[in-house]
Amino acid sequence: MVIDATDQVVGRLASKVAKIIRGKYKPTFTPNQDCGDNVIIINAQKVIFTGKKETDKVYTRYTGYPGGQRFNTPAELRKKPFGVERIIKHAVKGMAIDINQYK
Repeated sequence: MVIDATDQVVGRLASKVAKIIRGKYKPTFTPNQDCGDNVIIINAQKVIFTGKKETDKVYTRYTGYPGGQRFNTPAELRKKPFGVERIIKHAVKGMAIDINQYK
């Protein structure tokens, strides 16, 4: 499935993509099986954040070394190669977690 991300909010886009990947729109949805589809997102660089999240939100990653904690804002990530892809992947991964597997 191809989704156009032009002028869409990151969180709302991520929740739609996560539902498609898990297969929740299909009548044969089963939580313990992969019955979802593949998703291609076009115009990902045109995705938007609401409010001041573009400059105030902070993504944290760890390099694995002592003192290796790194911080980035979405504005900084947009300037890096594949930065927008990282933003969307992070959001979709957060939306796709199944609460039932932790019970």
